[in-house]
Parts: sequence; C-alpha cells; structure tokens
Amino acid sequence: MDTGCDQLHASVDADGIGTIVFDNPAKHNAMTGDMLAAFSRVCAAFTDDPDVRVVVVTGAGDRAFISGADIAQLSSGALGAPGADDARQTAIGGLRAVIKPTIAMIHGWCLGGGVMVALDADIRICSTDAVFGIPAARLGVGYPHAATATLVALVGPGQASEILYSGRRIGAAEAERIGLVNRAVPHAHLEREVLDLARSIAANAPLSHRAHGASIRAAVSGNAIDLAAVDPAIAAAWASEDFIEGGRAFAERREPRFEGR
Repeated sequence: MDTGCDQLHASVDADGIGTIVFDNPAKHNAMTGDMLAAFSRVCAAFTDDPDVRVVVVTGAGDRAFISGADIAQLSSGALGAPGADDARQTAIGGLRAVIKPTIAMIHGWCLGGGVMVALDADIRICSTDAVFGIPAARLGVGYPHAATATLVALVGPGQASEILYSGRRIGAAEAERIGLVNRAVPHAHLEREVLDLARSIAANAPLSHRAHGASIRAAVSGNAIDLAAVDPAIAAAWASEDFIEGGRAFAERREPRFEGR
C-alpha cells in the first residue's frame, strides 16, 4: 500500500491483518509531520477496507517502537507551530478512530507520542526489552487529555500521576504489573505472539468486534456519543448473517466463515 511517506509502511495480508510500520530507525522511529499525516490516512483507509479485520502497529528495527515526536521538528516549529498541536494530536490519535481491533506490538523505546499511539490500541503486547516513558514534564509541555484519560483508565490515577509527574522510564515488567501492557514476552517471541493473536481475532465475527469495541469505548469514556453507538452495534450483530453462520458452524462442528454482514 502506498502511504505517501517513505518512513511509514502499510500492508494487508491474506488473513486480513493490516500492519502499519513506523520506519525511522536512525531516530528510533521518531515521528515527523509527514509520518503522522500518512498514519492518519492509513488508519482511515484500513477502517474503510472490508478486507482488513485487525490492525497491528509497530516500529522498524530492533531498538524502538516509537520514541516520540522528532525533537528537531518540534524545536523548529514544524510540529509545534500555532494551531499545529490539535492537528498533531488528531494525527497521532488516528488509531483511536479505527473501529476494528487494534494491537500495538512494542519493542525497545516507547516514549511520549509513542505511548500515545500504544494507548490508542485496544491491546498492547511488548517485548521484555521495552522501555516506556512520558517526558512531557521534562520538556515543559502538557500531555493531551485523551491520552491521559486512557492512561488513568489503564493504570489508575496514582500510577498515572507518578508516570506523568516524574517523567521517569519504566521497564516491561513494571508496565505489565501496573496494566500498561497486556503482557510482556521475550523479544524473539514477540512477532509470533502478536500475529497468532491477530489471526485468532481476524477469524471471529467483524460485527461482534464492532459491538464489543463500541461497548469498551463507551465504558472507558462515559461519553454520550459513544454510549449512543453501543445498542445499534449490538443489534446489528444479532441481526447479521454472521450470527446465522455462527450457529450453523457450531451445529456442524466446523470453523465459521464470517463475512462481516
């Protein structure tokens, strides 16, 4: 898939797994303005593509998932000009708008804006070499509210306060213990673990995923707009052809073939 940016790659495999790769390894996959714009476009394209059942986000190379925003562009104003902050947050938050299951496959450095991307994923799996941190207080900036709210929902206000106020970095074991990630696995097993999970999710009913995603988002946000989307999504799953197929497959003792309708 042509993303329009040499430092962000996207592809879809035969199992319906859409993969997005941040590819700026010389700077630990730090995000530039062009990468963020491409990321937003790909997230929208994957949302609209019926062949995409699950989305996996990761970083190129062995050293980092995403190390945050490119400091050179922040310093020059390319990512920090007046009015750019809202646009940057919207672009980084593109994964939040994907109404399909999403997984962050994290290794190495996951800092600042990289944590924002990871927080927007439904599931976070990291390697045991992963290091997390939000250095906003060390840079004199405020971390976006949407990301902070998700962080609090995951780890609680006490842990979120320590992470944000101190700006300290935490390892994979602590991230797993406090609930920042679902689990930490050896680096050599990370890709297999994520892809096995992605394939198992992709094989299940897309309309069920949409209903569950709507319910989870509403439970976290409490937002009236999110809550209004829940009942229609659940009703659509119950009224679907996939529901009929699921019953037939169960009765016939075979794997179901879900079409998302």
